[in-house]
Amino acid sequence: MAHYLVFLEQRGGCISKVSVDAWKSVQQQAAQAGERVSGFVGGPLKPTALGELYGNGTIYHAPDDALSLPPETLLCRILAALVAEVGCTGIVIGATAAGSRLAPCLAEALHASLLGGCTGGSLYSGLCRRYIYSGLVLAAYRPEAPIRIFLQGREQPRSSFFSMDRPHCISFDASPFFVPHENLPVRSIIAGSSRRSIAEAEIIVAGGRGMGGKDQFVLLEELASLLGGSVGASRSAVDEGWRPHSDQIGQTGKSVAPDLYIACGISGALQHLAGISAARTVVAINSDPEAPIFDAADYGMVGDVREVIPAFIGAVKEVLQKK
Repeated sequence: MAHYLVFLEQRGGCISKVSVDAWKSVQQQAAQAGERVSGFVGGPLKPTALGELYGNGTIYHAPDDALSLPPETLLCRILAALVAEVGCTGIVIGATAAGSRLAPCLAEALHASLLGGCTGGSLYSGLCRRYIYSGLVLAAYRPEAPIRIFLQGREQPRSSFFSMDRPHCISFDASPFFVPHENLPVRSIIAGSSRRSIAEAEIIVAGGRGMGGKDQFVLLEELASLLGGSVGASRSAVDEGWRPHSDQIGQTGKSVAPDLYIACGISGALQHLAGISAARTVVAINSDPEAPIFDAADYGMVGDVREVIPAFIGAVKEVLQKK
């Protein structure tokens, strides 16, 4: 019987949305196949941190403060030992910045097959299918190692798994795996934001070169605030210095899967479209009626974003005032 371990990444004492989605997806597939599921989370947690995790299985919690922002080498030793102890055949890690650093380190330690960007249903199939060449080709890979590591991002449709059961949480002693003075940070700089990361946002308002300048992104900030979303950017906007790289969406940035993606002044290069392929609904606003973004959009509007967005903001405010 297969046994899957889900790495639950925590931020500020809360489980990340990417990890919650991964847990639900694995639980749903495991329930259908009668397989076992475990989880691991490190660092202090808030009392309600595990509230969104349903299903059977065991969650191993190492509450050490040092695991709030741990080096990948430490996590790798802990997870490798846990995999050997409970006999896991697969590890699922959220495709965040931290997860993308941890996965190859763990794959090397376990001599495991690393499968990133695979389409849904890959846990129990003999093949891993993933899109390559900016989403133009669907390639199939057959992992040969007995242990597989899945690097999983947010997908559409998201798992709606629900169970009356709750996983059993037990304390895990990580002290034997600590090495004195290992990768001690010289200084930790944590950027705070009231908005959710674009990797987890349900609504994203993104701007490209067509915005015309850094100052115009104030419009997108206002619209995103009204909609309860986050602001993203195309590579060209980031290259111009209008937005930080953390906001970049596309093949060289983040792949996102929001319920609503509003592309403002984005032409729709292949590398950008590859990053929004999992979005549920795409709305495009561009002055060029031939822009490729319209081919990927569910709804489109031809016009100058600097005129359309203010009108859009006014319409949203009217709707909100009536509520």
